[in-house]
Amino acid sequence: MSRRMGHLLARASLAARHGRRFARRMAATKSPAETQQSVLERIVANGADTAFGKRHGLAAVQNLADFRRAVPVQTYEDLRQDIDAQESTGEPRLTADRPVYYNRTSGTVAEPKNIPVTAAGLTRIQRNQQLAAHAFSRWPGLFGGKVFAISGAAVEGHMPGGTPFGSASGLLYERQPKILRARYVLPAELSAVEDYEQRYLAMAVFGVAESRVTCVAMPNSSTLVRLLDIINQRPDDVLRMVADGRLPRGVRSEATPGRRRGRAAQLRATLEARGRLTYADLWPHLAGVVTWTGGSCGVAIRALKPMLPADCGVIELGYVASEVHGTVNVDPQRDACLPTFDQTIFEFVPREQWEAGASTETIGLAELEEDEDYYVIVTTADGLYRYDMNDIVRVTGRINDTPTLAFVQKGKGVTSITGEKVSESQVLDAVCTALEDRDIEPSFFVALADPEAATYTLYLETRGEAPPDPGLAASVEAHLGRANIEYQGKRDSARLRPMRVVWLARGTGEAYRAQRVAEGQRDAQFKYLHLQYAGECTFDLDARARPA
Repeated sequence: MSRRMGHLLARASLAARHGRRFARRMAATKSPAETQQSVLERIVANGADTAFGKRHGLAAVQNLADFRRAVPVQTYEDLRQDIDAQESTGEPRLTADRPVYYNRTSGTVAEPKNIPVTAAGLTRIQRNQQLAAHAFSRWPGLFGGKVFAISGAAVEGHMPGGTPFGSASGLLYERQPKILRARYVLPAELSAVEDYEQRYLAMAVFGVAESRVTCVAMPNSSTLVRLLDIINQRPDDVLRMVADGRLPRGVRSEATPGRRRGRAAQLRATLEARGRLTYADLWPHLAGVVTWTGGSCGVAIRALKPMLPADCGVIELGYVASEVHGTVNVDPQRDACLPTFDQTIFEFVPREQWEAGASTETIGLAELEEDEDYYVIVTTADGLYRYDMNDIVRVTGRINDTPTLAFVQKGKGVTSITGEKVSESQVLDAVCTALEDRDIEPSFFVALADPEAATYTLYLETRGEAPPDPGLAASVEAHLGRANIEYQGKRDSARLRPMRVVWLARGTGEAYRAQRVAEGQRDAQFKYLHLQYAGECTFDLDARARPA
């Protein structure tokens, strides 16, 4: 009853504070074109007197057609000089207001991308999070207990002009009022621990010590899978720290989990009886996991689901990137994710058209068709003009006249050796289906396209010591061929050679992740790419092959 009352009180509080703004956004779905025109007018007026605005004649822009003619599609590299100059000189190069923060994310070149965020931009991000929380409160029991949420570091460093950079979600997590912070299991300062093994161990101690978790929230569910692996790989260390109420050496935090000797003893007995702990053991009242479900994240979710309580749901977080808070899940029961179209300009190009290089002419929200895939281009009030996200989204339905969107994959998640155009989603489905058919559970895999050898190699690490299955490659290819007739045609004509499977030693996936983090990938945002060209993969996977 206490959990039920806690959830109802949280829901009532969220409705009182954010219900009206939520209702206004929902009402705007009846007129997306008019709403987008209003957003365009605000952004153009704000940017007209900036260096970018003068260069592109934003003062003369009256509508979206004018905007498309005035401003070509941009990449980060097109904007980098203005971003850096605005930071170092204070000159209004992209926005009239100077950025107060930079969302840092990995770039396509060696240098990271620093996405400018103004003070008003931070408020927009926070309000989108609040609207999402209001919608998530409709999920039964989600906010009845504690929230186990993981975010990036609030401040990872400072730009040359002194402005901090890091994860905006981490910054907002850190700035929560004390009354809200009390509902969260993890203290904000843990996200700043540089040694991510120690950070994960500390998060494990806090998580194991707290039995009242009803909600888990994090962008990438692979973090949750990794966390449970650490708990089961080092149970004596974790349970000893839980019993003593201490954290790993070198991890400093004002908050501690407190001594939980009874809790540690109970879980040790469960571990001895079953040989492994699950989240159902740790958090029996867990109602939902809020996370990304699209693209390559589906692999981690498949591994995660058996570890959850039977009645625990997996809820889509929404299309959220460092560059833009793209959607808010306004109906978690249906995972209906509504674009933030009252603050961001959205343009789209049909996927086939973009990938064929036929045209980059864009269309608006109202012109999208259900179940079709599109590349998305955004314009934000924080200085990204007609910005190519290199993301593919799918139209999943409509709320009134406004489409709902789901992330499918990164645009670069496509390879082609002889014209077969294999997508990451096709590889994910083919590999996961083939493995499920054989009752093999993967912990990591990646397919590398090798144009020189005219073949694909599947590198696979399994949970446990599943013996190599000589029929796996043929099974994966059969599923892939059904999904992609061009792949099947190239295989039938021998233009593509048979797929190879290399069975990897235990720990390869984590070693791959550690190398990518060391190379500059941000741990909180890390995503495994399950399809790459062999020449783009810097990790020596062959060196990690199991001995024959």
